[in-house]
Amino acid sequence: MIELVKTFQAHSNYVLGLAITPDNSTLISTGMDNLVKYWKIPSYELLKTLEEHSKSVNSISIAPDGLIFATSSTDLTAKVWDFNSGSILHTLKGHKKTVMAAEISPNSKFIATGSYDGKIKLWDGVDGNELLTIKAFERNVASVSFSPDSKILIGGGLGESFSLWEISSGKLLKTIAEHKIVVSGARFTPDGKFFVSIGSESLKIWNAKNWELLKTVQFSTKFPRPHAISPDSNIIAIGFDYKAQIWNISDGELLDSIEVKPKGVDSLCFSPDGKLLLMGAADKKIRIWKLT
Repeated sequence: MIELVKTFQAHSNYVLGLAITPDNSTLISTGMDNLVKYWKIPSYELLKTLEEHSKSVNSISIAPDGLIFATSSTDLTAKVWDFNSGSILHTLKGHKKTVMAAEISPNSKFIATGSYDGKIKLWDGVDGNELLTIKAFERNVASVSFSPDSKILIGGGLGESFSLWEISSGKLLKTIAEHKIVVSGARFTPDGKFFVSIGSESLKIWNAKNWELLKTVQFSTKFPRPHAISPDSNIIAIGFDYKAQIWNISDGELLDSIEVKPKGVDSLCFSPDGKLLLMGAADKKIRIWKLT
């Protein structure tokens, strides 16, 4: 199902974030070396290096139109960037601990950040003003995401549960406690049909309309790291130490397991056409697989 087509040295420390622009022209990577890098596709020639964060850059999210992107950092900030110039549009300040996640909503009107201070903050995507602060967990928010219609904010973190909030009011809509230790990912598929949650021990697949639990997949290796859902909503890739695995979302079938040498698989993303899976790892390299 999958063929390794390229491996290249990308950062001087762990590769923590990967995203490809919607026009498939540029890969952006972030690392524990505090850097944000642009790579030209398909040659993966280095185009630009941005050095505005003072500590590890933990995640990246690109807006659907490709004009801006957001990063989160251990320097307690998130930053919103202009893609074309590489300049900072807004620095989002207010968290007291590491900002692990920053995500731009599908309609680009909002940016959500999640921090080890246990809080999720919602920001205006245009002017960068803070709109809402949610005390989501006692500590360690691990993931933030939006519903496809940008009306619901989702957070997962340390503990057994993930929660959903209504953006317009900040009202808590639902909390589901079905995992153990930590929920490292919780999000709708792009088509809105399914919802996936990732705990320390399992992947759970939900009917997004009625919240029926459709499938629980027990991991052979505990404590998953990154995850990525394909643009067509059909498959999910999840990284662990020394491997990444790919499941069919509709039935939870394991489709492939990719064994790699580095202990830490720290970032994953699909290309916009869903034909490539990219991995960033603890050995400072980016690996690219072709899905066949």
